[in-house]
Amino acid sequence: MSDYETYIHYGRLIVILQFIFIPVYFYLLSLVFVDGVIWFLNTDDLRILSDIIIYGIGPLFMSVPFFFWTYGRRYQIGDAYETFGREVWRLPTTVKAFYGFNFVVGIIFLFPIITPFVSLFGGYFIAVYLLKWREEGKLISTQRKTILLTLLYLPLPLLVIIGFYFGYDPLGAESGVLGFFLQLFNIWNIQLDVIYTSALILADSATIGGILYLIYEGAQQFDHTVRVPGPLITLISAALFIFLEFIYLVIPTDPFPTEAFLELFHIGAVILGVLMLIVRYWKGLTTSRDTSIIGWLTLVFFQIVNFVSGDLEVISRSTAILMAFAIFLFLFGIAYRHAGKRY
Repeated sequence: MSDYETYIHYGRLIVILQFIFIPVYFYLLSLVFVDGVIWFLNTDDLRILSDIIIYGIGPLFMSVPFFFWTYGRRYQIGDAYETFGREVWRLPTTVKAFYGFNFVVGIIFLFPIITPFVSLFGGYFIAVYLLKWREEGKLISTQRKTILLTLLYLPLPLLVIIGFYFGYDPLGAESGVLGFFLQLFNIWNIQLDVIYTSALILADSATIGGILYLIYEGAQQFDHTVRVPGPLITLISAALFIFLEFIYLVIPTDPFPTEAFLELFHIGAVILGVLMLIVRYWKGLTTSRDTSIIGWLTLVFFQIVNFVSGDLEVISRSTAILMAFAIFLFLFGIAYRHAGKRY
């Protein structure tokens, strides 16, 4: 099997996994972010209807736009994954894993903000699929039908939005939209240290892998028969990540100086990362096939942010995570835009 066929295979697998994770994600979203009863159904007789809307109908209607978009564009999405992996982002696997981790974190925390609004257009996605995608681009007068189906569908997701944003009292004192955003920020603030440290450990591991890549790339300048052992470097980086993550999450701080050990490792990774950038620039390796100067710069910036403390700590760490998320999303957007229907 060629490399192209292998990427296509993985593209198909990821699309299939999207079909599974979409409803699961939105069901968990309702369990986490909605804790209470819709205010206009807050009676003994109607409480069960509130639960059905929040935990049953809600996840279903929020899944509809993403589900139908994934199905309707499944070939292009799968091809975009292939293009993303082969052409758009030529970085070591460990570096892409770092950006992918931050992308997933961004999706988890940003989706609750935009999803209820997007769910309003579920009827449109259903109409486009039923009336247009199945006609394979034939010019049929479907505009009126699309508008009609969208309007008929609209009241149900609108009810879900009211329940999602306005129908609970999660903090015991605030309710409605303010309570929703306070809860979201509270979860982010509580989990930020674990999220950022885990991403930082992944960045450290990717930096060590980058040093190994640099050594082999340098050797290739003197001996063109040298091949970069990508899978082996990925395995070493993954093992290092598991080791450091185990120390961070499992090993007690007393008697082992966990924080001091990780802090020294972070400092060493920053120094190595800066030296790697200097050497790459000096040796003209900033545009080689498996590297991207922007990618490595972002990685070093992420590590340096770790040393910011005080009032700016939450802002700086949040900015670093969102920046990595935005880079990943932008590059995948390029891949999606240029993806064809190859399979």
